[in-house]
Amino acid sequence: MPDPAKTHTHAPANASAARSRGRAWLRAAAGLLLWLAAWQAFRPEWALALLWLGALVHVPLALGMILTGQDQHSPTARLLGFVAWAQLPAALLLVAAFAPGLEGIWPALPWLALAGLCGVAGAWRLIALGLRRAGALADWGLVLFAVSGAWTGASAMQWAAFGFAPLIVLLAGVHQLYAGLVLQVVAWRVVAWFGVGRKQGQSQRSGTVPAAVTIAVSLGNLLVAAGITASHLGAPSWFEACCAFFYAGCVIVLGWMQLFHALRPGSGLPPASRLLLVVADLSLGTALTLAIIFAWGLWRGYPTQTVPQMIVWHGTLNAFGFGLCALVGWLLPGSGKESAPGTEG
Repeated sequence: MPDPAKTHTHAPANASAARSRGRAWLRAAAGLLLWLAAWQAFRPEWALALLWLGALVHVPLALGMILTGQDQHSPTARLLGFVAWAQLPAALLLVAAFAPGLEGIWPALPWLALAGLCGVAGAWRLIALGLRRAGALADWGLVLFAVSGAWTGASAMQWAAFGFAPLIVLLAGVHQLYAGLVLQVVAWRVVAWFGVGRKQGQSQRSGTVPAAVTIAVSLGNLLVAAGITASHLGAPSWFEACCAFFYAGCVIVLGWMQLFHALRPGSGLPPASRLLLVVADLSLGTALTLAIIFAWGLWRGYPTQTVPQMIVWHGTLNAFGFGLCALVGWLLPGSGKESAPGTEG
């Protein structure tokens, strides 16, 4: 028989989570319609279109997922609640910052400010709550989102930051939005579920691999950035390739962990979530295999794919196949236990 005290305690939290989830759905749906309109009106290059898609659709879903697992009265939750409220108008101004005839840094400033606030919230939680929890992954994603905002601002003002070509500056902003914020939020949910299983009686050893993989994924993002920068400064191409191999391999293992949970009979996921997470993992594995092939070509000095081809295939698979399907799959009602151990955002 349910404990009335626990039921009473969890009811407000579950109601707050439901409200956060509902608002995230509305903002993402409105963002998708606006993205389609902007894409039809301006026909941007695909890298820019993926940036707009992430700002309008993926960010509200990721913020909604984070807010479902936080105490709604905490200072960081109120800060992220404000960011979620201001996200849509700031994202529209970001579109204007790159639109023909309107481009410039000024319309992008609200987006940069919101990304910076997310970084402050993430860093505050990392310091205050520590790293030994699943929610630290989402907090690190918020910090990386601030990095995405900085690169996006540099792209909006057409600044060749650190001597990189304009396309690379733009891609850095896109990469940290998807591989930073989105991937880290998904990693949080995957690791949280493994933590719940361990609390329910699984072997303590079962938590070692998820912890090691997620640490490697979090640090691997920075390692790839270091590899690209080193190559830009004249370092041997094998270093960048090895960084890419390491990061891609770790993310693929993380995808296997999510796939295991999606296919496990006792996971408790609704059928729609299972299907979406399977599609997300297949897309992620394909996208990262392409990244490994691309890095191998750079190492050999014989490119296997061009950067525009990688944007079309690798970028699209990550944005639509992995990012959108994974966020929707985890945000569907019944796909998570916000009050379960380890799921704090």
